[in-house]
Amino acid sequence: MGKLLVLLAFLISAASGNAAASCGYQGEVFATGLARDPRSGALVYCEYHLPAQGNQRRVLYYSPGGHRIAEKQLGGVNSTIPSVAQQDYRHGEERVLNPRGGQIEMRYREKSGSGWEAEILPSSAVDVADAGFDAFVRNNWARLSAGQSVSFNFASPVHGRAIPLRARKVACTGGAGRLCLQVDLDQAFLRLFAGALYLEYDPDSRRLLLFDGVTNLLDTRGGSQRLRINYQY
Repeated sequence: MGKLLVLLAFLISAASGNAAASCGYQGEVFATGLARDPRSGALVYCEYHLPAQGNQRRVLYYSPGGHRIAEKQLGGVNSTIPSVAQQDYRHGEERVLNPRGGQIEMRYREKSGSGWEAEILPSSAVDVADAGFDAFVRNNWARLSAGQSVSFNFASPVHGRAIPLRARKVACTGGAGRLCLQVDLDQAFLRLFAGALYLEYDPDSRRLLLFDGVTNLLDTRGGSQRLRINYQY
C-alpha cells in the first residue's frame, strides 16, 4: 500500500510539473508556447508572446534553463503579411521581412559575421508571411472547415522567395472538436521530398492550440528541428 501511495504521489507530481512547465519568464503574456521533442517529450524551448502594443508584438524565446535565446518583433499583428525581425542570440541567425510600397523586402543571414542575402518580391506574389498564417486561417475559416483545400504563397526569408503551399482539413490526431489542418507544398512532385505541418485550432476562439512540424527557430547547432508546440492563452 505504501509503494502504491508513493507511485501515485509521483504521478500526480509529474503531471503537475508538466502542466506548469515553463522556462522562467515572469512577465505578462498574451500566449505561451511550450516546444517539445515529439519523441522524448523533453521541453526544448518556450515562446512568450507578449501583449500587443498597438499593432506591434514581441515574441521571446527562452531555453528551459531560463536564458533568452531569441526574439522576434512583429508589426501588423492582425495582417497576413506582418513585418518581421527575428534574431537568434545563440548563433546570430537573423530573418527580416518588410512589406512596403507594393513590395516585400526579405533579408537573411545564417550567423553573426556572415553576409546578408536579400530579395525583393512584388506584393502580388505573396499571400502569407510568418505569424500571418493565423490571420489567413481566420480569413478562410469557412472554406477550410468545409474541407476545401486553400492554396497560398508563403514568403520565406530563409529561401529568398515565396513558396507555394496549401492548407487542408485533416482528421485530428488528438484534440476532438478542433479544426485540424495539414500544410504542405502545393506541388504533388515536391511533396514527396518535404514534410508537412500539422496544426490544431480552437473552433470558438479560432486560435492555434497545437503546432507539429519544422519550427522557425533553429536548434543549438544551427540546424532545423521538428517539434510539437502547445499554446495556452
